[in-house]
Amino acid sequence: MKTEDLPGRPIAQRRKLLWGVPIGLVALQGCGGGSTAVAAPAPAPSPGPTPPPAIASISAWAARPAASSAAGQGIFVPDVGVSGSVWYSNGTDWVPVANPLMLAHRFSNAKMDGSVGSNADVMLDSCTIPAYVLGPMSGLRITAAFSFPGTGSANKAPQVRAWFGVGTYASSATPLLDSQGQFFTQKSFLLNVTLQNRNSMGLNQIRPNDYGIGASSNAFSTATIDFSQDVNIGFGGFNNSNTASADDQQVLDWFSIELLA
Repeated sequence: MKTEDLPGRPIAQRRKLLWGVPIGLVALQGCGGGSTAVAAPAPAPSPGPTPPPAIASISAWAARPAASSAAGQGIFVPDVGVSGSVWYSNGTDWVPVANPLMLAHRFSNAKMDGSVGSNADVMLDSCTIPAYVLGPMSGLRITAAFSFPGTGSANKAPQVRAWFGVGTYASSATPLLDSQGQFFTQKSFLLNVTLQNRNSMGLNQIRPNDYGIGASSNAFSTATIDFSQDVNIGFGGFNNSNTASADDQQVLDWFSIELLA
């Protein structure tokens, strides 16, 4: 049937004859009596999600760009965190994507033996926190597990300490936690200390908890550890005159350090 025949037919017959026209085609009546099939306009595509910012790899934390020049950008830092870490710039500071961020976790199994002598502060293991990893309002959550596998029952005095610059664990270190020899018969225990910067890179609040007797050493204190430079966190203990025997030597089983940003 010719399209010229459609205009003269009843409406019902026209609909039946045009039933086979593909969807999206409309028969338009031309000026000369003919009709033309015109495709309906395709719907506009919906906008896709905004792609995330690219993550740039840098060689080390010390090589990071200034946060003020990289607002909204991300970097992968290979030497901060157990397996590296991703940070983004808010225009003022670099902030870790993971919060808390595990800076260190080590199964140390370091043992203090009788050869160190008595009345000595002995470091068993340590970890360095790079400068400016902590911001003026961030902190550390430090956990350490100690055990005493021997048969002795002398005083046991595990410690957690921090030092920087020319200081060492045995001298010029800030005590973060010192159990002060209050353990006697316990064979294992867990130590925890939280350190928080108080709106300053060099003013901190320290809250130790040794889960033991609850001595006055568990009260919070203030310190002036300067996190604008590398800070060392050390784990060890005081080897007093009663613990020179190998049976009373402590073992640092493991420790972890988390960044609370």
